[in-house]
Amino acid sequence: MTDTTDARFDAGLRAHYAAAVQRVSPATRAQLAQRRHAALRGERPRGAHGMRYAVAGFAVAAALVVGLQVRQPMLPTSAPASQPDVATAATTLRPDTPRPDTLLDEDAEFYAWLASNDARLVAME
Repeated sequence: MTDTTDARFDAGLRAHYAAAVQRVSPATRAQLAQRRHAALRGERPRGAHGMRYAVAGFAVAAALVVGLQVRQPMLPTSAPASQPDVATAATTLRPDTPRPDTLLDEDAEFYAWLASNDARLVAME
C-alpha cells in the first residue's frame, strides 16, 4: 500500500469512529469516562462479587441434589411378602462373600484355638 492509501484508510476509520461516538448516549459516555479515570487511578471496579459467589454456590448445590437423586436406586413399590433371614440378607448385600453360617461351620480349628490357653494369653495382652 502506498502512503496515500494508508492516509485514506486512516481517515475513513477516524470518520467511522466519530460517527459511532456520536451514536452513543451521553450517559453511557459519562459512565465510560468515569470508569476510564478510575482505571487510571488504579481503583478496582465495584461489582457484585458476592452475588457471583451466591449464584455459583446455588448452582453447585442444585447439581449435588440432582446428582444424588440420579444416584439413588429405585426402590420397589411393593413390600416383600416375607422377611428374609439374616444369612440371605448378608449374601444379597455382598454376593462375593460366602454365607456366614457356612464360613463358621467350615473353620472348626478356629473354635479349637478359642478354647486353648493361647487365646486367653492373647486376650490378656
